[in-house]
Parts: sequence; C-alpha cells; structure tokens
Amino acid sequence: MFALRSTPLAPPVRGLAGALVLAGVLAPVTVDAAEIQRTRFELPVANGHTALLVDLQQKRATQLREHLFAAEEPLLDAQGEEVWDGSQFAAAYTRDLLYDAYFGVRAPDSQFWLTSAPVDLDASGYVGWKDGERGGTGIVEMVQTSGDLEATSYFFTPKALEHVGFVMVMRVRNTGGQTLSGVQGFSIANFHLGFGRANAPWDVGMDIGDNGETLSWDPQSSEYVERGFAGVVVARPLAPVAHHASTPGADPWGIVDGGAKVDLPDNTPPMNAVDGTVGAYQFDLGDLAPGEAQWVGVAFARHADPFQEETASGWLDAAVGGKGAKAMVDAEIAAWADFQASVVVPDGASADEERLVRHSAAMLKMGQVQEETTYLREWLSQDGEVRRTRFPGPDNNPVELPATVKHHGKGAILASMPPGNWTYAWIRDGAYATVAMAVLGMKKESRDALSFYLEAEAGRFKDWSELAAYNMPDYQISLVRYYGFGVEETDFNDFGPNLEFDGFGLFLWALNAYERETGDESLSQTYWPVISGRIADVLVALIEPETGLIRPDSSIWETHWKGRERHFAYTSLTAARGLCDAADIAARFGDADKAALYAEKAEELRDAIAMNLTDDSGMIASTYEELVSGKGYYDAAVWDAVSMGLFDPAGTIAAGTMAGLDSHLQVAAGPGWSRNDDRFDHQNAEDLSPWGSDYDSAEWVITDLRGSIAARMIGANDRADALIDWVRDQALANYLMVAETFDENDGTYKFNTPMLGFGAGAYSLALVHRAGGFGADDPACGAYYDEGGGGTTTGGETTGGETTDSAGTTDAGTTAATTGDSGATTGSLTITDGVANSTNTEGAGLSAGTSGGDDPSGCACTTGEGDAPWAWLLLVAPFVGRGRRRRA
Repeated sequence: MFALRSTPLAPPVRGLAGALVLAGVLAPVTVDAAEIQRTRFELPVANGHTALLVDLQQKRATQLREHLFAAEEPLLDAQGEEVWDGSQFAAAYTRDLLYDAYFGVRAPDSQFWLTSAPVDLDASGYVGWKDGERGGTGIVEMVQTSGDLEATSYFFTPKALEHVGFVMVMRVRNTGGQTLSGVQGFSIANFHLGFGRANAPWDVGMDIGDNGETLSWDPQSSEYVERGFAGVVVARPLAPVAHHASTPGADPWGIVDGGAKVDLPDNTPPMNAVDGTVGAYQFDLGDLAPGEAQWVGVAFARHADPFQEETASGWLDAAVGGKGAKAMVDAEIAAWADFQASVVVPDGASADEERLVRHSAAMLKMGQVQEETTYLREWLSQDGEVRRTRFPGPDNNPVELPATVKHHGKGAILASMPPGNWTYAWIRDGAYATVAMAVLGMKKESRDALSFYLEAEAGRFKDWSELAAYNMPDYQISLVRYYGFGVEETDFNDFGPNLEFDGFGLFLWALNAYERETGDESLSQTYWPVISGRIADVLVALIEPETGLIRPDSSIWETHWKGRERHFAYTSLTAARGLCDAADIAARFGDADKAALYAEKAEELRDAIAMNLTDDSGMIASTYEELVSGKGYYDAAVWDAVSMGLFDPAGTIAAGTMAGLDSHLQVAAGPGWSRNDDRFDHQNAEDLSPWGSDYDSAEWVITDLRGSIAARMIGANDRADALIDWVRDQALANYLMVAETFDENDGTYKFNTPMLGFGAGAYSLALVHRAGGFGADDPACGAYYDEGGGGTTTGGETTGGETTDSAGTTDAGTTAATTGDSGATTGSLTITDGVANSTNTEGAGLSAGTSGGDDPSGCACTTGEGDAPWAWLLLVAPFVGRGRRRRA
C-alpha cells in the first residue's frame, strides 16, 4: 500500500553487526564544552493577569503588561469582518503600561537613585520559596550596596491580586559597625497611560504614549491616582510617607539625582491633564543601628476604565489589607511555599536539579492565563478610533463597548514569558507544558490547560483555499496558536500562512498523559464527542492514501505554505502517538469501534513512517520530499519517534536516527544538535528547504531534552545526562530561566527566554523520565514497531525474532550496551556510555562538528556533507519486515 520508496528500509542489526552498530552509537566521545555564561538579565514575574519585567542591568522594572498574552483578539470592521492590514490579520495587541519603576536612598552623605548603584548579580535573582533556597517563586530581588548601606528591591505581581498590578518593596539594611543616621527611602514609578498600541507582536514591549495624563493626591491615604486613555492606576504606599512630589510642579527625579540631601516638596498635582506626569514617595527610615533593617514599598493596581479608581482601590484592599511592606513580601513567599508543597520533584534529583524543577514549575504557573473577563473601551488606541468585539458580557449577552467581556483565555499556557516574543499560546508548546504540569503534581493547572483547548474557538481555517484539496473536516485544535481571548490564530509571510497538523496528535498525547497520571477521566467523559469527532477523527481524515502519511503541512518549524508545505515526519509521528492515545481514551470511554479504528490508523501511520520516511540506515528524515531528493533531510524534531515510544530504542531506526543526527547536526559548543540542516543544506540555492536561517542552525533546548529522553531509552545514559546537565547549568547561570536556543558557536543563550513548554516543561519531563516516571515504559499502542518481522512477544518470550523490552536489552544473550558512570567534566563533555573498556573516539555516534574551520559559514554544526565514519555498519543485515513489538 505504501511502497513508494525506491530503496527498502534498512534492516535491524543483529549479532556482531548489531553490537558494532550500537557500540558506534554509544561509544565514548569528548566534545569541547563552551564556557557557561550569564547573558540574560531581564526577569519576568506574573500572576496570570499581567506580567512585570525586571531588568537587573537597567536596575529597574521596565514593563507592566495589561495582559499576560501578546494579543487580545482580531480587529473587526463595521460589518463584523476581520481586518486584513496588508500582511496579516490585524489584532488588538497588549499594551505596556510602565516606562520604569525603582527606588532611591539617602545615605549619611548623599542621596541617589538605585539605578546609579551597582547590582550584585550573584545575590540577585528569584527569591527562594524557603530559607536557604533560590527560586521557586515569582518574586525578583535586586541587591545593591553603597558603603555600609545595602538596599534590596523586591518586585512581584501578587497572587492575591487577580488583576493588573504589582508590588515594589525595598529593604534597607545597615551592614556596617556604626549607626547610620537620617536614612531615607524614595520610590518613583513612571506609568504611560496615553495613546498608542502595538501594531505587531514584536512591538508589545514598546512604551505607549504618556499624553493626556492626570494625577491626583489623596492626603488622607497618601495614594496617588493616575489616569489616562489606557486606564487608571492607584498607588498605595506600604509604609508611612514622609514626603511626596509629582511633575509638572516639581522634579522628583532631579531632586534625588542631584545628590544633595533635599526632601521632596509635597506639591499638589494640577487638576488638568498633562503629558508625562509622574509621582514619587519619600520614606523616613530614621537611624539604622548595625544590622538593623527597615522596609518600605508601594502597591499598584490598574483598571482599564479610566474612571474606575474606586474599583482598583478595592482590589488593593483585598490583596493588601493592612499589611506593610515586609508583610507583603512574606505573604507572597508563603503563597509560593504553599504552591511548592504540592510540586512532585522527580526521584533522584540533585539539589540543583530540584531547584530548577521547582522554578520550572513556578514558571509554568506564572505563564498560564488566569483571566476570564476584561474591560474594553470603545476606542482602540486613541480617541475616535472605533473598537469592536464579538465577545459577550459576563451574562453571555451581546455588549456594546465600553463594557466588560467574557472570553475563552483562561488556562492557556504561553510559549514564553516576556521578554521573549512568543507570548502566545501555541498548542505544540502547550502540550509539553501540560504534560509536565501533570507529572509535577500540578493537576488543576494541567486540567485547566486541556479545558482551554477544548473550549477555545477553532476551526476557523477549515474553508481556506490552502486547505481546499484536503476536504478539511471541522476541527477543535488550532492549526497554529491562539489570540489571548482564546481564538485560533496563524501568522503570515510572503509564502502565506502557517497551517500545522501536529497539534491534534499532541493534544491527544497530553490528554491521555493527564488522565493516566491523575486518574481524572472527567474531561474525556464530558468532551468525548469533541475529542473523537473534532480531534482524533481529523487525524484519520488527514492521512494521505498515496503515502500513508499525514498530508503536507507547515509543522513544528513553521515553514508556511505556497509550495513550502511538506510531508513532515514530526507531524506524522505526533499523529501516530496521538491516535494511540486516542485509542486508549476511547477504550476507557467504552467506544470500542473508535478504539479499534484509532489503533489501526496509528499502526498504519507507523508503518508508513518506517517505509517512506527512513533512509537506508534507518534514519528518520525530516520530510518525505527531502528523503526522495537524497539529501538535506536531517531534523532533530524526529527524536520524538523514540521518546514518544513509537520505535524500538534498541532497533535500527533509533540507532540510525541517532547516528544521522550526530553526524549532521551536532554542534561544537555543547552536547546537543542544531534543530535541522536547513540553513546549510542548499548552498544558497533554491531547494526543498530554502527557508533556512540561523534559527535552524541554533542548538534547540526542546530537541536536546527530547533527545536526552531518546538517548536514555537507547542506552546512552551518559549522553542523556550530559544533555540534561548542559541545560541545567545554563539555566542556573541565567537565573533559572530555560532558553529557547543556544548559540551553536559559543553556547550562549540565543533568541527567546524564558521558554515554558519548550523549556521549563521539557526539562521537567526529561528528569521525570530519568527517574522512571512518565514515558519511561510507554510504547505507543502498547508496543514498539517491530523492525524484525519475526513474530510477536508476550511476557518476554518470543516465537521467532528477538524480544525487545523498554530497557533496550535483547534475549539473544547480549546486552545492547554497558553503561559507565562518568559524565560532564569542566571544560569538556565526556560521554562514556558504550561497550566495556572502549576508549576509542573514532567512529562515535557523537561528532564534535566544526568550529568555524573549513566551513565558510562559521557554523558550529557539522556540514551534513558526509556520513558518520561507521555508518556503513547499518547496512549489513537483511531487509526489515513490519509489525509490532510488544512491551515485555
């Protein structure tokens, strides 16, 4: 049925040949390790309603976003149709409301803003969730010292404040041996509440205008209220106020920056609107004895309606109550400690690994949308620019703006936190994050994420001309990502939209993982008609009769359309895994017919992958089209063929895939891989992947960590550990934030940080797998694909052929590999899994690549122009049959 290949699939390797191949894949190799460097200093915190960004280099808070996500909804014209702006569908993008906020101090000799004082970058970072720890909370601390005066600034978005706002607190401590007299503290916060709004997701972090702002002062409460086009902000001091000042009647910034011990003048703001109004506080800390500390701070809440200061003040009443500055910090730490009490840390985790896992859980928590309603003005970015919405009010009735609307955003997990650009909910990133939440004990959060996908608005691209030939059925999972209000969205370039089919399988994988990990089957019981009819059945409909693969799409690396769609292996791999999981869910639900159908189609997909997406060595190719061309088909995304349990870790496909990726994609800076060979496979000519860029040649954390799982399943434990250690050590140096990518030349963080599903979630899953948890013994559809065609296995016995269990050993009298215990060493990564007593580094599965060298591109990855020197060993055995190998 699927015999389209001109050459047959390579066979499994057995006996001496098999031992030699596995020895080659697992043999010890030394790779020069790049020095770990701290290169990221912007730390986000969030409460699910907003995100605050703290920049340790600029020594201040620099952004307060009105939503966690980048875009609210598509813009509508007067007829209710979505607006095309010439390159994409126009959207209402999230605004950054804060120019900056920071503290100042008066020491015995002078006063100054802390933006002029050095930051102790080692002492700063995320506050520990308990004494003696680092990280695990959504609180950033910034430690600065001037003489004997130590000032520690704390920034956070309180979990108790379920709205837009933040708290800034300063602890001032005398670290010397003499009393410090007349110490003062200052705070300033410059909000921008004027006209403006980003026109693209890349611009969300840019400041809007500060025109037409009014500031009022309440002498009874010492609260400042600032209002403008973009809403109202209430500022509440958390300590007694000694003095205050505001522009334009005074220059509070200049007074403190001037250095002389001059108090703020207590001026009253004008009643009329002005441009760029700013308020500041002064706190009298008195005399500080040696070791004594005093705390001051300010809490802020924002409402999008400029005239709802009473509502915003009420939010502060609920979140702050009568707590002072120190009590607010203590309460927030306690709230995070309560969260951490339920986090399940994988067995065997070291102290550093536990630290990163716990902080990864905190990042996943912060990166999940909690809002369900929001207030929308009748104007978009300035007075007179009409805004429209199709979302109803909280009572589900239509509304006319201005109004509060109810949307579908709650539960969505962003791909990244700010300052990363990917503050959208991608289903792909979200699936890895959702599974990570389930295995970390975050049951409610994982369930909320799945509920989001089941309730969000999708199926919007069904009738697009790009999909006309596919006869696309109604579908529930976005073909790319979502606007913040829970509406399916895609992006465009000169080659049209991205349209991706891997989300269907990934959702089913995540749902089954959640149900198996938690025992909660209520979602599938409630939503089975949607899960079956609009998700699993869609995959069945998308199977192409000619190849047996999922029809061409844009897939994981988002290649767009107009002739750039391909039969991507990743899409078919995730579809096969997802259909296996759908079969499990159907069986539990009692739908035997669907269970049988999904299992059958999953097997056919695996069969087609083995027949039409593997080369003569067993290497799984990136796309069918590139495989047919004979070159340029190396893609680290195919690691999930092994890590998701589709193919036998001890088989030819796993070995061939590891060998191929190592010989073509290995980077020199660390133990991982470029995501694919698309940047260099075409030699500046138009070929089957002409879109290549430095995004492709970068080392990707998601493929490193999925590759770590696959390597462990194959038996390369030290290789697996080296990958985990590399990601961990990088994150420890960069304030526990996991990167999207590493630079292939020097190993530094590259592109977006911090990543959630592709970062924090993937890291957690790798550690859980290492501990024998989720995925460690989970062949798809209950069995690995049988590459031997030699019968079936039950209970570890065989009726022909070899029995392969999930540990990668065979019953033919040999063990696939003998594992050693050494791992990464300072200055180099030594991978020593493999046959006993082997120290030869020639012919190893791990290629050190080139570091500049003869490659004029300067790429630190291998060129892809040749095979591993031992790859011929993969061709020495009989041709492979097809079938399944059951779990022993």
